[in-house]
Amino acid sequence: MYTLQDFGTFILYFFGILAIIGGIVAVIFLISTLNNVNKLLKRVDGVIEKNEDKITQTVDNVNDITRTVKYGVDKVESTTQAIEESVCDAIISFSEKTDSFFDFVTISKQVIKTILKVFPFDKKK
Repeated sequence: MYTLQDFGTFILYFFGILAIIGGIVAVIFLISTLNNVNKLLKRVDGVIEKNEDKITQTVDNVNDITRTVKYGVDKVESTTQAIEESVCDAIISFSEKTDSFFDFVTISKQVIKTILKVFPFDKKK
């Protein structure tokens, strides 16, 4: 007959053996994965070596494009500032001229009122 201690020992050994088997499978999987990663890195290295000149040329082109875009953005910024200043000056000038015009209209109105007071055009006889 088996005792409770024998059953506990069996369970302990059983799970121990499962853990060892699981560890072995994990190590095999890890070795296989690292082997595949190593192969992939060798292929990537080969592609980079084969296309090193093209990669360098592409990086140079990107640098040139970046400089050109920066120059264009700087031009747009300076143009925008010039337009902004021009529009502000135009608005200020228009505002001043409008004020002058309204001053003229007010003065003209006062002159016409004065003339009408001096020379009444009533039809009273």
